[in-house]
Amino acid sequence: MAKSSSQKFRSSIHTKKTRPRYQAKAVESIYGIHPVLEALKASPRAIREIFVDSDKSGRKLEQIIELAQKNAVPVSRVPAKTKPGHGKPDEQSEHERSQGVRARILLPTLSLDTLLGNLQEVAEPPLLLALDSIQDPHNLGAIIRSAVAAGVNGIILPKDRSASITGTVIKISAGSVFHIDICRVTNLVSSFKVLKKNGIWIFGATKDGSQPIYDSDLSVPACLVIGSEGKGLRPLVAEQCDFNISIPMQSSLDSLNASVAAGIILFETVRQRMARHR
Repeated sequence: MAKSSSQKFRSSIHTKKTRPRYQAKAVESIYGIHPVLEALKASPRAIREIFVDSDKSGRKLEQIIELAQKNAVPVSRVPAKTKPGHGKPDEQSEHERSQGVRARILLPTLSLDTLLGNLQEVAEPPLLLALDSIQDPHNLGAIIRSAVAAGVNGIILPKDRSASITGTVIKISAGSVFHIDICRVTNLVSSFKVLKKNGIWIFGATKDGSQPIYDSDLSVPACLVIGSEGKGLRPLVAEQCDFNISIPMQSSLDSLNASVAAGIILFETVRQRMARHR
């Protein structure tokens, strides 16, 4: 199965390389030393301006300033006491702590065609992650962080019924957002049809899935689908998956937090793929 599906993927995927076509979002503010530093390292062209509190100092802040200057990103030192709305880094939501630095950034997302085109350069069978109705920004940020750690090649998010990539998501992801392709689609089911035509198998995670993850071959070209925090996968989305997989539970609990479930399934996938190389 793995060999034939991988060959199918290679033969059906787009062969012409193109420059990424981004669908730009509105400018978003991100807060914190680590998220801003990761943005500078991974996507400096997306940063419009950085604000640093004049009372703050330290090695990491100096590193941010140096990288910003190297990449021609404007940096403004702002007074410690500034009226609301005047650019003070410590203006933030209750979930965000600036650590004396804030950046205004234009977050791009990829089209599905571009995401598939980028998979040409992937040496191993591709691994994608689709998220169905993940609305909690903390869960979304945690899932993105796990996805990057597991080597996922791209994340597919629906335009509706999904949390946006906000400063909170970037903060929770520890800047991982800038190290992975993120694709926004109008309809998940339609995108699954495109993925299947390109030889990618769809694995939907459900609490009553017919196949335990440990009995499923996740080493093939795959798209893992994780559902919402409360209701899981929507019925139509689950129906369009090639396989419905589940995490065996060892107690009376019948479900896990979405980000925890995603991490478990992702690293079972990593384990299987590493085993194939032994």
